[in-house]
Amino acid sequence: MADFQISKESSLPLHIQLLEELRRTIMDGEFKPGDRLPGEWELVQSLDISRATIQRAWQAAEKEGLIYRVAGKGTYVAQPQSGNENRTAIGFLIPEYHSTFAVQMLGGAEGVLRKHGYSLMFAHTDRDIQEENRLMEEMTANGIRGFLMVPAKGPANGRFPAIAGPDIPIVLMDRPINGLLLPCITSNNYEGGRQAMQHLIDLGHRRIVFLARPHMDLWPVAERYRAYQDALKAISIEPEPAFLIGTEREMSSREAYIQHDNEEIAPLLDLLQRPDRPTAIFAVNDWMAMRALYAASHLGLCVPDDLSIAGFDNLDIGEYINPPLTTVAQEAALMGAEAARRLLAIIEGQLAQNIVTLLPTHLIVRASTKGVISD
Repeated sequence: MADFQISKESSLPLHIQLLEELRRTIMDGEFKPGDRLPGEWELVQSLDISRATIQRAWQAAEKEGLIYRVAGKGTYVAQPQSGNENRTAIGFLIPEYHSTFAVQMLGGAEGVLRKHGYSLMFAHTDRDIQEENRLMEEMTANGIRGFLMVPAKGPANGRFPAIAGPDIPIVLMDRPINGLLLPCITSNNYEGGRQAMQHLIDLGHRRIVFLARPHMDLWPVAERYRAYQDALKAISIEPEPAFLIGTEREMSSREAYIQHDNEEIAPLLDLLQRPDRPTAIFAVNDWMAMRALYAASHLGLCVPDDLSIAGFDNLDIGEYINPPLTTVAQEAALMGAEAARRLLAIIEGQLAQNIVTLLPTHLIVRASTKGVISD
């Protein structure tokens, strides 16, 4: 009998440990195709674990194609998968490669999956639903076990044709999709918005603008705007509608960095030249905050003396621009890791407990915000 190493001191669930041990013994040749595995009661006694734990591990192994069962005879090691199937690979789809946030999510997910014997097959969708569908179909044909993804912006209709289901689970990251009940690991965008707004309010700001692109249908954006509204209402100030610039198309990080379209920011320039211009801007993300910094510089306004600006995301560049940007940090690596854990749990047969899981955020105060004496 193979020597399965199971530790009750480990934080890893016992059934996952047993599944990993089964993979190891098959890969090491201790068990060969056609070999009969020890019976469940034999394992109960030798490993001192419950029969239910063994059954969970064997169910996952059977779904993975490692074993097969013969009624009345026992459980046997299956022949290796042939063809292009990759039954220990997880698809990882992100909008782009240039985003630090996406790379950190990838690192967090890969760390978890590697420990559990899975590899990653990753690609970028270029923020296009059709390309997203094509990549998913291609990966599915190659025997993918499930998907981790930041979905492209767009409606639920026409997504994931013949893909999503119990056999190929999907866990979303960063943003849910309206109309689809898929598990999603994201930040507590509302709490992060409240952190940024409370900071500006505590500095004495009352004329605060929420700056965004026309993406108010995205759940993270809507949550940040809701936080903006509630923070002002809490001090008896009627919130303004979101101040939107740009187009519906989502920009890549590279575009956001290298493009400064004066036509796009013209409405913002007008706003900042009014006699009652805002004293502070809460930007939906750091890229929009940098648009605001550019607009202020274009008009000769000094940040933070004339205008305070706060962003959201804590991109690397925010620490090095002039002035360094006050922002709300998201835990991108944790998001990827938690999404991977959720996907593995679903693959192992667990039911999703929460559709949306919220991760904490924290405010990072830098030199782009400053107090005002009076409104």
